[in-house]
Amino acid sequence: KPGEIALLFAGSGWERKGLRFAIAAMALCANRKMRLLVAGRGNQRSYKAKRVQFLGEVPDPVRIYLAADIFILPTIYDPFSNACLEALACGLPVVTTRSNGFGEIIEDGVHGSIVDFANNVAGLRDAIQFWSDAARRAAVRLTNMQHAAQCDISVNVARTLEILAQAAARAVSTSGKI
Repeated sequence: KPGEIALLFAGSGWERKGLRFAIAAMALCANRKMRLLVAGRGNQRSYKAKRVQFLGEVPDPVRIYLAADIFILPTIYDPFSNACLEALACGLPVVTTRSNGFGEIIEDGVHGSIVDFANNVAGLRDAIQFWSDAARRAAVRLTNMQHAAQCDISVNVARTLEILAQAAARAVSTSGKI
């Protein structure tokens, strides 16, 4: 609704991805106009809270990314969250943790916020409040979309192959053998 702030958490494996920390951080914000939308599979009964809406599995996640204001994934561990990259591609600021490999491709305070640990609920709350400013979110929307566009898988594969070829060339030049 107009005037409300929609936080979005998307994914399965809610315990590892830190849903309980997202709920606790939102509760600390004490903003009655803030809602947490949860997309994905999980045991909803374990996570009941005020202002949380469970969407289940969403066949077209782009629609919920576009309806959200802030994406939050306070993961305990994730090599690289595709959901974070999808949110970034839709222009959302992403609040995540250093335990998420995705944090290596964004700049804290520019594309979103990187909190040290998932259980740092006060840090998550601060990040949510920082990105609750509509003007701040609007200012990063295009930047986030452009940044995500640079993360194309074909570019990643080409760069990886380039690095492997350079390493092989160095190995040949130093040993004379492959």
